[in-house]
Amino acid sequence: MGLLDEDLSSVDDFLGNEAFRTWVTERRPEDQALWQTWLTLHPERKEIYEEAVATFWVIRGKTVAITQEEIRDKTADILDQLPASSARRLLFPKPWGQWLSAAAVVGLLVWWQLGKTVFQPTAVNQTGDGKTIPAEIWQLVKNTSDKSRVVLLPDQSSVLLSSGSQLRFRKQMTAGLREVFLEGEGFFEVTKNPARPFVVYTHNLTTKVLGTSFLVRSFDREKTAFVKVKTGNVMVSAVKSPEKPVLLTVNEEVKVNAQSGPVVKRKSPPAEEPAFAPVTQHYVFRYKPVTEIFDQLEAGYHMPIQYERDVLKNCTFTGQLNDVPFLEKVRLICLTIESTYELVDNRVIIHSRSCD
Repeated sequence: MGLLDEDLSSVDDFLGNEAFRTWVTERRPEDQALWQTWLTLHPERKEIYEEAVATFWVIRGKTVAITQEEIRDKTADILDQLPASSARRLLFPKPWGQWLSAAAVVGLLVWWQLGKTVFQPTAVNQTGDGKTIPAEIWQLVKNTSDKSRVVLLPDQSSVLLSSGSQLRFRKQMTAGLREVFLEGEGFFEVTKNPARPFVVYTHNLTTKVLGTSFLVRSFDREKTAFVKVKTGNVMVSAVKSPEKPVLLTVNEEVKVNAQSGPVVKRKSPPAEEPAFAPVTQHYVFRYKPVTEIFDQLEAGYHMPIQYERDVLKNCTFTGQLNDVPFLEKVRLICLTIESTYELVDNRVIIHSRSCD
């Protein structure tokens, strides 16, 4: 049974999952990255996961090679370092209290011995210095519509999120890394910032850039994931082999098999494969009517752009906007025609004057 092919939403689900049992008993390095990524993508199931680990070891009759006094001391030490809410969860009502408390203590001791980072969602909930990031500073966007929608990130980068996909990101990208977590497909246009790399995590690959545009596709239901670069350079690595990154440049793509994890790099996709519109669309203009450019942006990003067509009918724009995020495209055009814009109710409103 596969790790991410099942709905692991209860203790029984975890205990019945072969990948989970293998991970808890064998602790293989290649499994650690996979489970850390799963916890990152499903932080709401962290408590169930920890309960399943504790229950597994109680069922297995796991013994800990330390004295009873050491167990009491270590347990007290662990509880002192847990948040108050976590400590309170160890107080169970009778008649199940004695057994469940034992399961929790065994789970905590095994957690302490094997490495506590495994039971946390790792990078998604920690800063570079290891401090835990409160869950409320993260924002989750789900696209449940039948068409793509543009997601505007705090650093002014933009993501065209495909139908059935979801994206998780910090509400304020102030740390050293700009991190996002993707389930599904998204076309990224990243603002350039060499001091703060941009990282896209999925359940089977990691993509790192400084500022560029690229497409990432990684659905749980599909056997392969891929990254395709439109502009700039991108570094991609499979979760199962992070030590073997692949560098991609313009018009290159890489495929990762969800089961075996090999990385396959090629220059361009076969002609019969459907092309994702933003990847193939070019935003290079020479004296192009601004009204036509706004129409093109609205159609490409599925973001309404409101403006007075009669006022802008004589305005034109010349420039290259291929590697520029959505809002930056709008800003540069407005700058050229001496206009301003604002975001209202998920639409762009252009305030302008005539170009006569």
